[in-house]
Amino acid sequence: MTDDRDLQLKQVFDERLSRFDAPTRRRRSHVWRRLAVGVATVSLIFAGAAFATDVNTVAAANGAECAHAFAKLELWVRSHAGELAVRHQPDGGEHHPNIIADGGCQGH
Repeated sequence: MTDDRDLQLKQVFDERLSRFDAPTRRRRSHVWRRLAVGVATVSLIFAGAAFATDVNTVAAANGAECAHAFAKLELWVRSHAGELAVRHQPDGGEHHPNIIADGGCQGH
């Protein structure tokens, strides 16, 4: 049930509200978010490449350059755990026959 007073109040409120413009929602620019995602992606790629290079270098220094990835990774873990005397030896390094043989290297 509406009476005249309700209609008058509605009309007064509508007049007052019509003076104000409703703010338009502006879509935020996601430039910074895209830049952050791009930087994180590039950093992750370079970190992965550096890690793979270090794993291959340690494997090559220990005579396991032809071993599969898991054998190389096992050598890398052992070298960082302190089991190998020298990580990167230019003269061929310390050989680990079990890991190298299990890794698929022939002739070691």
